[in-house]
Amino acid sequence: MKRVIIQDTDLDLLNILTFLLEDASFEVLAVSHYKDVTSKINSFNPELILLDFRLSGEECTCLCATIKKDFPGLPVLALSCNYNIRKQYAIYGFDDYISKPFDIDHLLSVLRKY
Repeated sequence: MKRVIIQDTDLDLLNILTFLLEDASFEVLAVSHYKDVTSKINSFNPELILLDFRLSGEECTCLCATIKKDFPGLPVLALSCNYNIRKQYAIYGFDDYISKPFDIDHLLSVLRKY
């Protein structure tokens, strides 16, 4: 069972993602605040992190950089409704992205790559 940390500021979406991924046999740690993610990595030992890429993306990109520095082999994906996320995600060090709104099959397909 793959472990994944999901961070999103929208609690409803966080609950939906948790339900979907647990139903697909992922072990999920849901986190609503950026500042809580790094402290959870050592204790939860995830194989993947999914971060909410908000409109400015600033907190998310800084957090991605920190994770990549401290855990270089840990895949970090951006979850975003930004129209240009497919152009930006790699610039900021993300391994991949999921566009919001997302197709469930596509979401699971991308997550299973990692």
